[in-house]
Amino acid sequence: MPYFYKLCSTQIEIIFLKLSLLNNMKFKTFASIAFLMPLLTFAQMKFRSVGTAKPIEFTFGFQHKKGAFVWYKGQKEPIALKLKTLDIDSSERESGQPDFYTYKYTEMYKGKATGEYGITEWPRNVDDIYYIRFKDSKKFTFKLIQDEEFYDGKSMVFLNNVRIHYNAFYDDNLTLTYPNGSNLKYLLNHVDKGQARRVEIKDFNFDGIDDIAFETADSGSLNHSYDVFIYNPGNKKFNRVKEPKDAGCGHLEN
Repeated sequence: MPYFYKLCSTQIEIIFLKLSLLNNMKFKTFASIAFLMPLLTFAQMKFRSVGTAKPIEFTFGFQHKKGAFVWYKGQKEPIALKLKTLDIDSSERESGQPDFYTYKYTEMYKGKATGEYGITEWPRNVDDIYYIRFKDSKKFTFKLIQDEEFYDGKSMVFLNNVRIHYNAFYDDNLTLTYPNGSNLKYLLNHVDKGQARRVEIKDFNFDGIDDIAFETADSGSLNHSYDVFIYNPGNKKFNRVKEPKDAGCGHLEN
């Protein structure tokens, strides 16, 4: 059966994590590994074109390097983005200025590279947003749409052509929406008031395909809990790594 890990520190040590990814598939055993769950950059913003006859609007979402997407207003599906480059400018750090992160993403529409998006971010600011359409090299510039509405915590990751909907702050619901329109719903570990749910996108089972994990921290302690979902390339679905009923903090148990 699958195993779940729930540890007392941000450093996770997986001694023998056994996952069954396919029915009738032999268990895979992974030797001891350790990794640190970082503070990942999260953003989900809306942009509007500048200088076009008709405004073009889209939502842009990314988890630092992976799970990025654009979703154009009026369209039914998001478009996946693949990180091309990340440039970090820390030249003004000594004068008290923040680092500037410049991302370039390749637009992947139906498996083909069709354009490039660029954005520069620093604390509480974004600038230099553009899109280059590859078929004619036309460049579009965009500006941030200032949204004065209260942020409800709703967030999305677009990974392996699956829309992963979760809430960063206010509830524990997770919905996986697959290309055929089917939805699978889960309840994640509880996120305490004043805490944020963090996301890690990584190849946890070393099969060359990214998986996803959600981290929550317990208020007033060093305890961290993780919900891990492994992508199964056979049925093209995410499988939840289940927690045994008698699992203890800091232990893997059968």
